[in-house]
Amino acid sequence: MFKFITSAAIVVIAANALFFTSCSSSKKKPIDKLDIVEIDTGCVKELKDVYRIFQLNYQLDEIRGEFSMLIEKDSNAAYKVLRNGIDKSESFKNYYFYDDSIKILFVATIDKFNIVNKAIINKGLESKEFEQAYGKFKKVSDKFDSYLFGEYSTDHFIKMSEDKYWKSIDKQQFIHSPEYANYLSLSKTDLLASITVLEKIIANTKNFQEKSIYQMELANSMICHFNKLDSNCIEKALKIYTGILDHSDYSLYKFETWRRWRAATQTFIYGPEKDAPIPNSKYDAVREKCAAQVLKYYVEHPKDQMALNQFLDFATHGTVYRGGEYEEGNQNMIEFTELFPLGKNDK
Repeated sequence: MFKFITSAAIVVIAANALFFTSCSSSKKKPIDKLDIVEIDTGCVKELKDVYRIFQLNYQLDEIRGEFSMLIEKDSNAAYKVLRNGIDKSESFKNYYFYDDSIKILFVATIDKFNIVNKAIINKGLESKEFEQAYGKFKKVSDKFDSYLFGEYSTDHFIKMSEDKYWKSIDKQQFIHSPEYANYLSLSKTDLLASITVLEKIIANTKNFQEKSIYQMELANSMICHFNKLDSNCIEKALKIYTGILDHSDYSLYKFETWRRWRAATQTFIYGPEKDAPIPNSKYDAVREKCAAQVLKYYVEHPKDQMALNQFLDFATHGTVYRGGEYEEGNQNMIEFTELFPLGKNDK
């Protein structure tokens, strides 16, 4: 969530980005799926810049993460990551931003980032060259963060109290099926019967917003109780999430669906290990498609603060990292555990 998920998230988002003013109206080629929205008002320009700078910064983080994971096990592979990373990050300089200040600061950051990488490749992590290069990179990076934080506060986009936010996102306001109470009761005593009831509710629901809540609830139940269901339940759950994400209609819960789809996909398909494949490009392709859908909806409903909030959720949510707080595997496990309380009701 962009503004209210945790105090830590607020600090990270405030410190790193919510920015950008427009300074160009020249015609350009589409950059990504966000450009399905062709009407570039001031706010839309800012939102596109926010989304893009976060995604590029996450890719720089991934280069550092891959290097850190490999350096102690396979130095040749680690240095290859840096060499490829130099070429990749240099290509980011060609990215278009509406705000010239972002462009200037980001290019400077990339330059110093690659000087650090070259120092590591040529002189090593213990060298004076690396130490000096990293010091200069840190100064530029801090200047970049200071600009973003100084120019744009968290309420630059969102004008909503925390209380109003939680009321607006409460799923209960969209649940109208008279059978849902029966589902909740059965979910505590008879898992299979509860799933059958929920499937019937879904089949009889036409409104996509409401239907997506029931669908996500069904997929969540399958993930949380996978050890009690048939061997295809994970595949079925992922297909349900994908159906919500692929649907062209707007739902307030697409971001939550995407998080759950990504967390479950990484855990069950690719694995929780630190050296497991992490297809962030796959996850981010779906993120981009959904963000574009939400942005289009917001442009059509400019007073919908929750749609704006959801777009920023998609824009600022981190990628799956290998290293971090969780030492036994990749960092997806933290998110997975948060989203899926396995065995919570198994007593």
